[in-house]
Amino acid sequence: MAELIQETNGKVLIVRLPARMDAAAVRELEEPFAKTIADHNGPVLVDVSKVDFAASLALRMLMMNLKDQQSRGQNLMLFGLQVQIAEVFRKTRFDTLFTIADDEASGIEQLTA
Repeated sequence: MAELIQETNGKVLIVRLPARMDAAAVRELEEPFAKTIADHNGPVLVDVSKVDFAASLALRMLMMNLKDQQSRGQNLMLFGLQVQIAEVFRKTRFDTLFTIADDEASGIEQLTA
């Protein structure tokens, strides 16, 4: 069973994704992920540091929530991409759509600046 972990740091919501973001996990997490982000009135930092597999549905989930955040005038940033996930982002050009921080501290700093 896939689980979202969420916490706040000041006005920043931090959502931590599980290691396997396969189709089953995305089906399970897509609605709670979107609701958690929509219910938060502020910037969101998504921790993908444990994600070692991301199906195309996971990329779609992230993209849809990025667009929703942008439409509300809010920011959604990622941090902690593992090498293989960073490569997928580069090849799909998702790295040009998302702001990607190296770590949690720099993500929070950028979102609160």
